[in-house]
Amino acid sequence: MSKMKILTIAILAAGLGLGSLPHQTKAEPIYGGSYAPEGIRFPATIELLAETPYYADPNQPDDAPEGTFAPQEVNVLTVESSWSTGLSTWKIETMFGPRWIRPNPWEIDMEPPKRITLLEETPLYRSQSTKGGPATSLSAQEVEVVAAEKQWFYTNDPTSKAWIKVHTTWLGDLWAHIPVNQIGTVHKVQRKAHYYGLPSNSDLGTAMGIGEQKQDWSNSKAGDYTIAREFTTIYDRAFEVQTDQGTTWTGDKGVPILSTNETIAIVRETPLIHDVWDGYKKEDAVINGETVIAFEKIEERLENGRGPYSIWNNSTWYHVRSSKGTGWINKLFGEPESATPVHWKVKVNDQKELFRYPEIPFSSSTLLLRDQTVEATEAWNGPNGGLWLKVQVDGRSGWIPFWNYSQDKIWDEDTNTIFHISKTNTNSLGIAPAANGGLQLNNGGRIGYTEKEQSYLDAILLAEQLQYKVEMVKGRDAVTFSKADYSFELKAGDRNALISWHGTKDKSVQLAEMPRHSRDSWYLNLKDVQTLFGLTQVFAGNEYSLFEKVYQVRLGELPTSAAKGRLELQAFVDDWTSREDYKSDQMPLQMFIEENGDHGGEGHLSQINGIVNNPDASVAPVTLFSLKASRPLTNGTHQVSVVIRIGERIIWKQDVKIVAN
Repeated sequence: MSKMKILTIAILAAGLGLGSLPHQTKAEPIYGGSYAPEGIRFPATIELLAETPYYADPNQPDDAPEGTFAPQEVNVLTVESSWSTGLSTWKIETMFGPRWIRPNPWEIDMEPPKRITLLEETPLYRSQSTKGGPATSLSAQEVEVVAAEKQWFYTNDPTSKAWIKVHTTWLGDLWAHIPVNQIGTVHKVQRKAHYYGLPSNSDLGTAMGIGEQKQDWSNSKAGDYTIAREFTTIYDRAFEVQTDQGTTWTGDKGVPILSTNETIAIVRETPLIHDVWDGYKKEDAVINGETVIAFEKIEERLENGRGPYSIWNNSTWYHVRSSKGTGWINKLFGEPESATPVHWKVKVNDQKELFRYPEIPFSSSTLLLRDQTVEATEAWNGPNGGLWLKVQVDGRSGWIPFWNYSQDKIWDEDTNTIFHISKTNTNSLGIAPAANGGLQLNNGGRIGYTEKEQSYLDAILLAEQLQYKVEMVKGRDAVTFSKADYSFELKAGDRNALISWHGTKDKSVQLAEMPRHSRDSWYLNLKDVQTLFGLTQVFAGNEYSLFEKVYQVRLGELPTSAAKGRLELQAFVDDWTSREDYKSDQMPLQMFIEENGDHGGEGHLSQINGIVNNPDASVAPVTLFSLKASRPLTNGTHQVSVVIRIGERIIWKQDVKIVAN
């Protein structure tokens, strides 16, 4: 089967659904994950039609099988949900224990279900042919299946028809020609789900898109209802729901409400909510310092911003019994357990409302903060990103969002906070392999080459891309690269680069390799490129990007003294970044306290850390970082330089006189 044919199947399958019925979400998707056998959608037994490689591990390469099975029938343990639309992995039972196979849909066969449900008036024929017309027809009903054409489920077009032989009591066994995406079975279930609205008296055919799809929504009502039965095809599902007005079929699976029996320790103030589906207008009570019993929970995130997960993605709501009664709680809905204690002063310039809890839209406050300084005792990164601070003001306590780093300021009362650094821009260059070992930019222009698995980039072309000024040094075989107040110089035959700030020499840096210079070209080892230009490398397969971060530095009040023989300084850095970037060691900002050109000196420390909660507790981006530096100073007066760098690239430098005691 061609790749085009597989793609066609996938596209057609993706298009199956319920149309655009009012108040109704799209049917349950068939993609993602592996499932145990369940009805027609995930068969318990399949027949292998060809020699089939098998693997001891699901991640083994296709070309490294453990062995091969001859055509035979096998029992299925789990199967990926996309098995009917293309290549997928099946876990099967074998004499060796569980093994994995990856047959294509046309390389297997499976028995039809023993019974199917006809969704509409269906003609029946004496043979697998419509010539001569039908012998009779059956109204929508459940029928017994006697046989089916081989690979009845396999088609390029799920709306095309397959022949299924059914039993009738008066004419014997006859053939029905049924669209593959309507061949399905009904089975009983008993589970709970919340619905925002359901049609009244909708039948199964209408729920699966048969006919004009006219549905009565006049008595639609939101609520928690029981799903009594499911109709399942290879591609889709529909659900029979018991409502106050009777039963109705729908393609909307609702929000599953799962039974559970869990004990949950509540260690911080947590609101108890009566109805999580009604916009969190008010809490019934507040619980704290007790263990509650959960008997139901909601784990599934809702799409389209509806329900309790429009704000708290990837979190769980629990229906609990507590000393204050029964209601719903969420561990992210209240005083956050993972908040970080801080001892800060915060200057609030932009108007901010004092919230009772971070990110929670109810219990809003009439207290507005603006143009005032407040005390902050906790910091918390919410699940959707963004920093929240717990503050004390006018005898009240609450939470404020903190996002305007260019206006509002933070001072750490335990460490000298002298800078506020904001990332203003990111420049990037994509670099990919080219012919004959070359390296090229995204626009196809050559930028360098590879040699012995090392990359070498044309420093002049790179500088032009990053808006550096390039000047040849008169009288010497050398070149300077400058941007704003930072510059560096390369000299032919010299392995050292000269770093300057404001045109004054800062230091000499030994490179990983001597620059490769000929006439007007200067090539640098990639490691030296990163160091001198202050670039971060991010890989994507055999390609990579180089990122240049541009910062604005706002100077606060520099200290004039250092107590106990050690100078400690801090900067707050606004640099919206992913948690993975934060945990990596690629070209971080560093702060140095230098004296007499010692570039930090003995005992110098520089460290950058995200103001985060537990790094594994959330996938939210990190927005605020603490950049710290310290060094010992002997008693007396010292002239030091405070320098902020990425690699060797100087972002900012300031001289200051310090009295140590």
